[in-house]
Amino acid sequence: MKSEWFWLKKAEDASGIPGTKDFTSVRYPYLMNKTSFDELEDDVVFYTSQGEGVYDDFLFEPTFMFSERFESIFTHLEPKICLKYVHFVDKEKQDKVPVPLYYTPYFPCKEAVHDSSKIVLGKAKELVLKKEELNDSRIVHIHLPADDIWVFSLEAAECILRRAPMGIIFREVRCL
Repeated sequence: MKSEWFWLKKAEDASGIPGTKDFTSVRYPYLMNKTSFDELEDDVVFYTSQGEGVYDDFLFEPTFMFSERFESIFTHLEPKICLKYVHFVDKEKQDKVPVPLYYTPYFPCKEAVHDSSKIVLGKAKELVLKKEELNDSRIVHIHLPADDIWVFSLEAAECILRRAPMGIIFREVRCL
């Protein structure tokens, strides 16, 4: 039984992909549900590169995405996860800068938030999970009215951390 769980959060110094165009919550809703995911197509989003062309591995706005370096981890840990990709292409320097590839996941949400969690205006300030909802899972996806939460078992968090991700932190959560 897995007892240690970690909340994947955006790091304070995370920058996402600066200069994106047409990359809004209209096309990519913050709280991705099955209907919204099914309406998505594999996509190309144009951006204007700024600086070195080094980008965070995880994006949290407008919706949760992860870079191609982590695709095999997610699909190995949760084989039922569904993915659609987005290529980010610099409109002006297409041949001179990287073309980052990210995946938008869909994974059914669980009702795993324990009553002792501190929720303010629909966002979790202190997250406590229901232990019984975590059985047989390595990744758990949770929606609150204004929060999209991804939590990882110790095993899953270690797999991600071995690749030295940029733009995230893990915060341990209690399970009751």
